Amino acid sequence: MNDRQFEEILKLAGGKENIRQVTREEQATVLILENNSKVDMSASAATDLEVTIRITGAECRLVIKDESSSYYRLLRDMGTPESMRDHPERKEEHTYRKSFSILEFISDVFRPIMPAILGAAVFKIVLAVITLISTYGFSEPSSFLQSQTFMILKSIGDSAFYLLPVLAAISTARQLKSNIYVAAAIGGLMFYPQMSYLLSGQEEVHFMGMPMVSEAAFFSAPLWMILTISAASYVEKAVERFSPKMLQGILAPALTFGILVPLILLVLGPLGSWIDKRMPAAVDSLLTDAPVVAAMLLGAAFALMLFAGLHYWLVPLMLNELMTNGFSVIIPAMFVAFTAQAGAALAAGLRSRQTEFRKLAFWATGTALLGVPEPAIYAVNMRRRASFYAALIGGAIGGLYFGIVSVKSFALSESAGLLQIPAFMEDGTLNMIHTCAGLVLAFFVSGALTYWLTDRSMKNKHV
Repeated sequence: MNDRQFEEILKLAGGKENIRQVTREEQATVLILENNSKVDMSASAATDLEVTIRITGAECRLVIKDESSSYYRLLRDMGTPESMRDHPERKEEHTYRKSFSILEFISDVFRPIMPAILGAAVFKIVLAVITLISTYGFSEPSSFLQSQTFMILKSIGDSAFYLLPVLAAISTARQLKSNIYVAAAIGGLMFYPQMSYLLSGQEEVHFMGMPMVSEAAFFSAPLWMILTISAASYVEKAVERFSPKMLQGILAPALTFGILVPLILLVLGPLGSWIDKRMPAAVDSLLTDAPVVAAMLLGAAFALMLFAGLHYWLVPLMLNELMTNGFSVIIPAMFVAFTAQAGAALAAGLRSRQTEFRKLAFWATGTALLGVPEPAIYAVNMRRRASFYAALIGGAIGGLYFGIVSVKSFALSESAGLLQIPAFMEDGTLNMIHTCAGLVLAFFVSGALTYWLTDRSMKNKHV
């Protein structure tokens, strides 16, 4: 959203003083106006806003498409009334108000980042196609894959994902109207050379006597970054409220850097160390004693692990599988989880009436199928609980099938997508057929569940 659009909303409504009430209805912000005659219809044609005007008797409502709630927050913060207390004769009317949803808030955080993520994803997919053609289309891999030019191009494609913690921190701060520069500094902490060196695994690291896990990416996972910046926003607003004028804008960042960030590290450091000691052993034990259950759980939970930064602990297990057995069963579970997210995203797009959301959902479906699931997970499926839960169920069903028929991957790739299908080929077995069957199963189960659950949610006004 930009200032011009916000000014056009006020102009359309006949000015701030003509707005009696602001409410939320599903994916829109609704303005209830005092005087219908003050509505400026020319403003609607002068902007790209999607606005519906509803007139019932003497009441006029402007329904503005606002999936990210940005218009609603600005109108609320500028002092527009949210209740009917000034009009007691209307107290009997009830307007549906949407309750706070953590999944929707996370989606709001990631939506502004999506152009960068989707652009980088398409770029990475093009490079992956080039790699696939060069690897399987010639007797020897092309020298281009070993060139510095290819390395630079690959770095360009990876940059948005590498800087995702900083982007998520900035976007969270914007959502909460806190200092985006303080947030960016916190998001970039793990990129600082000395921190990167300390957490490189070369030596044990302790902070104030507490152990720090040697996994810098864990500290920068989207979940922890959003929670950290949310806490920083709370500290900033609380401190600014009581700070003397000479210290406003200085004391809050100082306390955030000096107290809050160390406190977060004191919590995440031991948590990461505990996970480091227990999770690999637990997953390895499941793979040995109950491989079917392990495949089902990984298929369901991989998206959550990605969000919390827990998937990094699976990489050594994948390498160990390939070195010891010559194949991996974790990679197929990751593949089926991404495919389930794609199915849910496609169904969510088909169900939506919002043009921009549909476009995002369809693009996210394609990138998830090709191994880049972040747009589908964060910007589409987390937007609606129905599609998010359906994706987890679809991943579990696909993982269960993979576990029962023992689907294997025979190569480690950067991501699990359709371009990596050749890694599932095995002479004399049905491994490839079972792989395709499991992926189709996960895709259609998550898609069908999303389509059905979204329909029920829309009827009950819980979407």
